Order: sequence, then C-alpha cells, then structure tokens
Amino acid sequence: MTKALFKKQMMEAFSWLYRNRKTGKNRSKAGIIGFGVFYFLIIFGVLGSVFYIMADSLCEPLMNAGIAWLYWAIMGLVTVALGVFGSVFNTYASLYQAKDNDLLLSMPVPVRHILVMRLSGVYFMGLIYELVVIIPALIQWFINGGSLWALQLPLVLSILVLALSCILGWVVALISGKLRNKNIITVIMSLAFIGGYYYIYANAYKILMSILADPFALGEKVKGILYPFYHMGLGAAGNFVSVLIFAAMVAALFAIVYAVLSRSFIALATANKGAAKAKYREKAVKAAPADSALLRKEMRRFLGSANYMLNCGLGVIMMVLAAVALVIFKDSVTEVLFGVFGRTASIIPMLAAAAVCMITTMCDMAAPSVSLEGKSIWLAQSLPVTASQVLMAKLKLQLVLTVPPALLLTAAVLGVLQPSWYFCLLLPVIILAFILFMALLGLATNLKLPNLNWTSEIIPIKQGASVAVALFGGWAVVVALGGVYVLLSKLLAPELYLLCTAVLLFAVSVWLLHWIRTKGAAIFETL
Repeated sequence: MTKALFKKQMMEAFSWLYRNRKTGKNRSKAGIIGFGVFYFLIIFGVLGSVFYIMADSLCEPLMNAGIAWLYWAIMGLVTVALGVFGSVFNTYASLYQAKDNDLLLSMPVPVRHILVMRLSGVYFMGLIYELVVIIPALIQWFINGGSLWALQLPLVLSILVLALSCILGWVVALISGKLRNKNIITVIMSLAFIGGYYYIYANAYKILMSILADPFALGEKVKGILYPFYHMGLGAAGNFVSVLIFAAMVAALFAIVYAVLSRSFIALATANKGAAKAKYREKAVKAAPADSALLRKEMRRFLGSANYMLNCGLGVIMMVLAAVALVIFKDSVTEVLFGVFGRTASIIPMLAAAAVCMITTMCDMAAPSVSLEGKSIWLAQSLPVTASQVLMAKLKLQLVLTVPPALLLTAAVLGVLQPSWYFCLLLPVIILAFILFMALLGLATNLKLPNLNWTSEIIPIKQGASVAVALFGGWAVVVALGGVYVLLSKLLAPELYLLCTAVLLFAVSVWLLHWIRTKGAAIFETL
C-alpha cells in the first residue's frame, strides 16, 4: 500500500512530465525522456548559469579572505529561498487542499502513511529547485579546492526547505481561507516574486560589489541574525561540530513541523477552507440586461483564475506602475529624452505612443477567451443569447480592463512631456485605436484557432496560437508602423501620420468587428 501511495503521489507531482496537457494523453517513453531532458536543460541551463556566475563571483574572493563559510551562508540562503518559493504552492495544493483527501482518509490506510506520501511530493519538488542553485555552487566550490564536507548540504538543506515549505504553505492556506477570491494570494505572491527577481537582477552587480567590498561586516551580521546559516557555512568549510549543530537545528525544526502535522493532519485535510459563511440578508435583486450578465460572467472567470490574471492581465499593473514611475522620475526622463532628441523634437511623442502601445499588448484577455470555454462551450452556446453577444462580452472584458490604465499612463506621458496641443489630442486617439484593434485581432484569431481539448487552462493562456498573435503580433504592428513612418517622414508630418494610422486602425477594427459579429459568431455556434 505504501508503494502504491508513493507512486500515486509522484505521478501527481510530476504529471506535467508524463502527460501532454494539450491533448490530455500520456506521453510515450521517448516523449517523457525527451520532454524531461529539454525541461531540465532549460531550467539548469538558464537559471543554473545565473547562479554559477554568482558563485564564481563570490567563491574565490571569500575563500582567499579566509571566510569561506560566508560563501555557503549566502548560497545557502539563496538555495532555501528558491526551494521554498518553488514548492510552497505545491505544498498548499497537495498537503492542505488536495482533492482526494476525503477518499484516502476513508480507506484502511494509516494516516501517517498518507502524510508521509504527501510530504514526499513536496520534498522532491523543493529538491529540484534547490539543486538549481546548489549544483553550480558545489561545482565552483570544488574548482577552488573546497572541502568535501559541502556534499552533505543538499540533503540537509532539502529537509530545511521541506520544513519551511510546510510552514509557509500553512500560512498561505490560512490567508487564502479568509479571502473570498483565493486566487488573489497567488497573484500577490507571484507579483512579489517577479518584482523581487527584477530588483535583484537590476542590482545584482551592486549587491555583489557591496558584499566583496566589506565581507567581514556582512559576516558579523550573518552571525548575529542568521546564526544557523553561520554554522551551515562553517560545516561546509570542514568544521564537523558545526555540521552536527546545523543538522540538529534542521532536524529539530522538521520534527516539530512533522509532530504538529501528524496531530492536526485530519483536521487540516477535512477542514472547509472556504470564506466565512455570509449571513443571509433579504434584498431585492434587480434584473440585469443579458449583455451586462455576460460581461460579469467573463469578469468572474478572469478574477477566478490566477493564471489568467497573471499572464493576460499583467499589463494593467505595468501601466499603473509606469504612470507612477513617470511622475516620480519626471526630471530624469525629460532630461534624457530632451538631451538626446531636443525639447521640441516631434519624435518624442511618437516614441511615447509606441511605448504605451507596446505595454498594452500585455493585456490580451480576449485572445484565449474562446478556448477557455473548453469542453463546456456548449453551456455558452445554449444560453438564451446570440453568439454575437457572447463574443462581445469577451471583447468588452479586455476593453474595460485595458482602457482605464492606458488612459492613466497616457495622461502621465502628456503631463511629463507636455507636447503641443495636437499631440495631446492624437496620442489618446491612436492608443485607443490600437487597443481596440488588438482586442479584436486576438478574439478573431482565437475563433479561427481555438483549442477546446486542453486539460489545464495554462495551455490556452500561455501556449495558444491566438495569444502569441496578440502579444508578438502587437509588437510587430508597432515596429512595422514605426518603419513606415521612417520611410514617409519626409512626406508626412508626425501629427498627420498619427492621424492616418488611427484612421487605418479604426477602419480595420470596424471590418474585424463586422467579421466577428457575422462569420465569427457562426464559427462559435459550431465549435
């Protein structure tokens, strides 16, 4: 029974490897090997190379300075951080929110066996992320003649990652249980990770230089604040007593976590993690038009999927952040632009319009919207509304979510650049025309190239042809329009070119809208 449970847990944790999510069918053995090799080459080739460069920058200087333990304290912290973040959502899903907990608990299987099998899935997922950092760190360590005692780190750190993942997963479960929209916690944590990643990436050189400038001062801080990692570093450098101390700390933490989980697993597995029950209050419900109801349906789908929000709605946040950044760093932006092109250069508003349009392509909610109906598309087809109304609701979703932040960013651009009055009129027009055109193009492409047989919504959201057209096609349109302007710059004034471009985009949008309402609606009815 234990063997069967372990096999089941591994198949669940690594279903992405052996199952093709586009077709829902299992891959062949050759397909599993090929996909696995490709996946791990990407992970270890891209991320691993980044951490290898980091290890290369730190290892030799710190070893020469006689504080080799600090090298492992730093790399250990990075290892734990990546391992915990990479496995925390798997912890939340498989340990605290597993859909088959009730089924397994009803079987004659000891609860401790179920708990151990759940933890094994979390362990191996965290181990994969941990090895992305620890392997490059070990390679660089041995190149510089480091101690073999470092070989014990992957095992000890993997237990630490497991314990911390269980704790953080419990926090995520606790917070999400208080939220009506549970996906918001996923979005917030993902955005925090993305923001942290780009901050570290942009400041990596400064961080490394600050470490190397005064490593002894950093070492003293690590001793005071992160004492366990101090012993971890000493142990990796060859201090046997520190190996025992750090291993004992990790073992004690894991023992506490396991003891708490073993005593509370049944309560955790059977608890209703939904939001607090709403108290019934009698109130009149007003009938809403069909179009409004359909739009609310599309909005609920968008807000109910973290994958949908992160992959198709990131532009909303980016535009708001860009608007705030423009206002804050107004002087720096104008100094650079006016210094390069001149204060009265007409190319500046053109570049601003292109930049805003580029960002709006990150809002492509309509592009996968038909495919997201999946095998339940018959429900939308059976509603007492026309296919055209259903499609217009999908179009409106993108416009409603994209236009307000785009206008906010446009207002910030105009406030910072302060162009002539005709550019103040034309920039919002050209940006709105581009937004409408891209929304219609994404929806039309999805009608022509739908994928209704997916087993995971991430397939149409990230791998759909219509999403690729909406994103990269938008970039291509902006670049092409810029190229045409370069060719015609001697014949057409910038403001006249923007006006002609807006008219062209609106004209094509009218044609696409007519096609979606007629032929597109007919296609939707037969999907």
